[in-house]
Amino acid sequence: MQFYYGSQNILRALDEAEFWKHQETEHTGLIPVVAPGLEPEYINELEQFGLIFQAQQAEAVKFIQSINRSRGTTSRELNRQMLDFLHDCITQSQGFCDLLQKMLKESPTIKSNSAAQGVLQHMIRESQYFIGIDQLMLQ
Repeated sequence: MQFYYGSQNILRALDEAEFWKHQETEHTGLIPVVAPGLEPEYINELEQFGLIFQAQQAEAVKFIQSINRSRGTTSRELNRQMLDFLHDCITQSQGFCDLLQKMLKESPTIKSNSAAQGVLQHMIRESQYFIGIDQLMLQ
C-alpha cells in the first residue's frame, strides 16, 4: 500500500470504500446468476445488502466531492462523519462476509455447486481485503 496521502489516509479509505462498495453491489447481483435456484431468503438478504452497498457508494462519492470542492480542507465534524461512515462500511462488509459464510455452510444450492462455492470464497476474500485495508488506514 502506498501512503502518498500522508496524514490524509482517511481520503484513501474513502477511495477504497467507493471502489469496494461498487464491487460488493455487483457481487450481490452475481450470486443468484452463478447459483440458479438459490433459496429465497438468501436472495432477499443479498438484495438488502445490494441496496445498502449502493447507498454507501453514493455516500462515499458525496464525501469525495465535498473534499474536492474544499480543496482537501476538512473540518473536525466532517472528519468525524467520514470516520463514522467508514466504520459503517466495514461493519456492513463484515455482515456480507458472514452471510456468504452462512450460505457456504447452509445453502443446499451452494453446497451442490462447486463453481458457486469458488465465487463466494473469492467474494469473501475481496470483502475481507477491503475491511483489512480500511482498518489499517484508519489506525
